[in-house]
Amino acid sequence: MATPIKVLVTGFGPFLDIKTNPSHLLTLNLPATLLSTSHTPITLIIPPTYIPAAYHAIHTQIPSLIAQHDPDIVLHIGLAVDREYFAVEKSAQREGYHEIPDVERKVVTRGENRTWFGGKKEGPDVLVSGVELEGVVEAWWGGCKGLGMEGKKGGEVVRGKGKAGKGEKGRKGVDVRLSDDVGTYVCGFMYYVGLLEMQRRKGRRDVVFLHIPMLEGDEEVSIGVAVVERLIVAIVDAWEYR
Repeated sequence: MATPIKVLVTGFGPFLDIKTNPSHLLTLNLPATLLSTSHTPITLIIPPTYIPAAYHAIHTQIPSLIAQHDPDIVLHIGLAVDREYFAVEKSAQREGYHEIPDVERKVVTRGENRTWFGGKKEGPDVLVSGVELEGVVEAWWGGCKGLGMEGKKGGEVVRGKGKAGKGEKGRKGVDVRLSDDVGTYVCGFMYYVGLLEMQRRKGRRDVVFLHIPMLEGDEEVSIGVAVVERLIVAIVDAWEYR
């Protein structure tokens, strides 16, 4: 039997006026195992608690989880309250986290940035996912064709940089996209920390960040879980054949 591929999946806790963060709800409702297209077992590692939307907690907890579980792949999930679509993000920035305070009213100072991320050779200005995301998003869209969410804008895959860009219109189902706009708040910070930690430990940045829209009610959460499951399979398929 093939060795299971381990995928660490994280979600966020409350922030702003969001008391129950759907990113955490999705992680709690994921199954313990999945199968890749080639029937390789996938073991999902789900932390029992959410990651606080706080820079210092993220900086402590993400490396600790990676060290504890030694995942092959990391998937971070975060909420984008201004979007009505699911988006896989391509990259994260090193700088900019001194501008917007987190839920603890703290920021990342420039001194902390230098201490945590080292020199620019080790922690460059931008880190890009090591996963081939364009192919992942195509496969992900194919897996989501039968899904749909009432009230959510649907039907396009968007490639390249930008918040939305121009995609292939007219596709029905859940709206899934490739984006390069993770931002410089806690989502971007988590992505950068995860990318850098996996690079330090594994020599590869097999990390993906998924932005989700606001999901309310059991039906939307259930569809969100299905979307995440299909994304994980698409990521693992790409990882197996890299």
